[in-house]
Amino acid sequence: DELFDPSYEALLSLSDAIGEVHSKATPEDVINSLQSATYKEWASEDSEMRCPICLDDYEPSDIVTKLLECPHWLHKQCLEVSDGESPCDMFSK
Repeated sequence: DELFDPSYEALLSLSDAIGEVHSKATPEDVINSLQSATYKEWASEDSEMRCPICLDDYEPSDIVTKLLECPHWLHKQCLEVSDGESPCDMFSK
């Protein structure tokens, strides 16, 4: 973008204007505490076939995980970049 100034001074100025920024990603310790497996290992005949975050169909070798309070499976990498909110919460808004 031609209007963006990527200089160090401009970034410091931006930091002063907006304050400290915290990542909304799911904390690594939370992700590591959840059970994960390949889709093939967990799938059954009535399993969901699509990640509710990225909406991609699962491949047999995809690493999936579940949040404790949510019955949906997620690609592990989708959870890593999401805010940790369960798809059930996202769908009810």
